[in-house]
Amino acid sequence: MRLLKLANAALRMRRRELTFVSFNVTNRCTQRCPMCGVWSAPSDELPVAEIIEIFTGLRRAGAAVIEVSGGEPFLRPDIFEILEAFDRLGYLYTVTTNGTLLTPEILDRLGTCTGLLQLAVSLDSLDCSRYERLRGVDSLPRVLESLDMIAASGRNLPVKLNVTMSRVNRDEILDILACAKERRLGMSVFPVVQGAGLAHRADDDVFSASESERREMADLFRHLVRLRRSGEPLWEYSGYYEVAAEYVMGHSIGTCDAGRVFLDVRANGDLAACVDLPAVASLRAGGVARALALVEGERKHIRRCSENTPCCYTCTANITQTARHPLRYAFETARVRLRASRA
Repeated sequence: MRLLKLANAALRMRRRELTFVSFNVTNRCTQRCPMCGVWSAPSDELPVAEIIEIFTGLRRAGAAVIEVSGGEPFLRPDIFEILEAFDRLGYLYTVTTNGTLLTPEILDRLGTCTGLLQLAVSLDSLDCSRYERLRGVDSLPRVLESLDMIAASGRNLPVKLNVTMSRVNRDEILDILACAKERRLGMSVFPVVQGAGLAHRADDDVFSASESERREMADLFRHLVRLRRSGEPLWEYSGYYEVAAEYVMGHSIGTCDAGRVFLDVRANGDLAACVDLPAVASLRAGGVARALALVEGERKHIRRCSENTPCCYTCTANITQTARHPLRYAFETARVRLRASRA
């Protein structure tokens, strides 16, 4: 059944049809990252009943995969009611967490989630002072404790590390990959998206990289291309890392599929083409069909955004690249899994 769902998602991506939805279940968070403004937004959260109604409509419209994030999803006491609803609706989904609230009980319950594709744990540094600089709080020991708990649990959970590369931690990327491999985890790497924006962009001088620092980061992303193709446990398609190298150098990375292949649902039920664009409708008020029509009317705005204020998120650029090269992605992923099985 899962393979059929994945095949259907790949086919929809290839056809540039609605496939992915990013969903902030809450804006509340236990951290204060300077690269993210979600934690400072009002926390008007959808009740479970409305979440079910909205995502039933999105499923009928073709949505197949949800990125469940926040804020910190595990701050919601009803998070497993939400995930169980997604299971009943037939979704596949990822859950992104900063790792500060994980417990053995949470891991046990995640093990029963039939639609879980991966649990993504954010880890931007292995150094306490750097970690605090990048995440706003000194919670690295707690996150490492969570990773050790996952590794020692014996549960066959699909877990990866999410690493946001910047001038601050560029020299740690391969060390964090070694940390992931030691614990038999996967890893994603993506660049800080700079400039003033709605929620996920960093407008902080700490991320203002010099020309030489940007070249170093670009070279690192090109090295990740080679590592992914050789079977190292990197989650993204290698083409995404090629695009990320161009992005950090300030080069054009082309158009994206926002509003078509992927959408963004805010914690309060507002719908936008992506995390960086203003909401165009409330899914609580006018229904899914009307909201999707309004997103389609944003094509010129989406194109201007990709030309003038491009981003390189995994929920945008990665999906766009993977949708255009699904067979290459599948081949690389098969190599990664074969190498992992032999380790």
